[in-house]
Amino acid sequence: MRYNIPPPAPATRIVPSFARRAAFALGGIAAVAARLLTAPWRARLARRRGADAPVFLYEPYGMGDVVALQPLVLAHLAAGRKVVLAAKPAWGCLVPPHPAFTFAPVSPAYTAYDPARKYRGFFRDAWALAKALRPHAAGADAIDVRGDVRSLVILYLAGCGRVRTLPRYFTANDCRVAPFAAPFVELRRDVSRRRVNAAFAPPGAELQRPTLKHLMPAGVVVPDPRRVGLVPLTPWAGKRWPPERWREIAQKLKASGRAPVVLCGPGERAAALAAAGCGADDVECREADGVRKWVALLAKCGAVVTVNTGPMHLADALDKPLVVIEGGSRLPLWAPEGERAFVVHHQTAAGCAPCHQVGDAGCGRRCLALIRVDEVLEALRAASQVR
Repeated sequence: MRYNIPPPAPATRIVPSFARRAAFALGGIAAVAARLLTAPWRARLARRRGADAPVFLYEPYGMGDVVALQPLVLAHLAAGRKVVLAAKPAWGCLVPPHPAFTFAPVSPAYTAYDPARKYRGFFRDAWALAKALRPHAAGADAIDVRGDVRSLVILYLAGCGRVRTLPRYFTANDCRVAPFAAPFVELRRDVSRRRVNAAFAPPGAELQRPTLKHLMPAGVVVPDPRRVGLVPLTPWAGKRWPPERWREIAQKLKASGRAPVVLCGPGERAAALAAAGCGADDVECREADGVRKWVALLAKCGAVVTVNTGPMHLADALDKPLVVIEGGSRLPLWAPEGERAFVVHHQTAAGCAPCHQVGDAGCGRRCLALIRVDEVLEALRAASQVR
């Protein structure tokens, strides 16, 4: 993976709002209380499980998060451990089938995109969610790969025997996890998903890149070198590049003999075309009704240009020539890993990045506004030349 310019120094921190810091601190206190109050009960559950205790991974958010987590799941399976992954139902197919792997579907309200549901969801659903997870989690060795105090509370209430986490909520607002909330793993500030996985992996494990071979369509898929997948749509306002620049990208690709195609999720055709600044007659648009369809559509592309969103991780796992139009997300945490991937950003010029793009969409927009069409096209040429 390469950048157009170096990202901000690893020591650069996200500075969340006072309200977020206060809420996270209260969550940390709740996690400490849950840990202490449930300790005797959880110890009994762990003794009952004994050596048969599984590794329990809780990742309640997006597709890209689960794709990035797949190497950690496979590393524990290769080490002879049973593994349970709790994630949204649609992401269950992202881990290749294995006799020692169990998928536990969850749909917590606090991970919803709808703010009204999101901010009330945790308090309403935490106990019910923990109770639903208990048959899988009781006595397990749990891993919170996010550094999220809400996850810690749920894991303790679910009966996990041991729980490990990150020292900060690196994956979002950079808040520090309260001391005694859980044992922390050591992690450098220039954190990447590979380093997060390595911190929780079995000793001596060799982490591989994510694989999607089990999701590929039957037969040989021959990508069309002219076909360029465009993924302009994301739920987060702070990750959206201006529509007029997407339209210019599509026009210039067509003028050069390429075939741009806008890719989107189910029922998102109109929104995706609007995000790309195009009409239905200007560019082809294909909807993916699930992970397998996303993989099939991306596999047919000769290259992909995308904002930082879930399908970006699929394209990276497929080793496509890939250009990521990056706003204010922490780098290299959310960057692709492939040698054919190129990240275009201007975080150092914006001065406010990295930022929490859910809580500060303005920061991401300021970063994205600095990215020019010619930079993206040059990155596409460079990525396409890597073999």
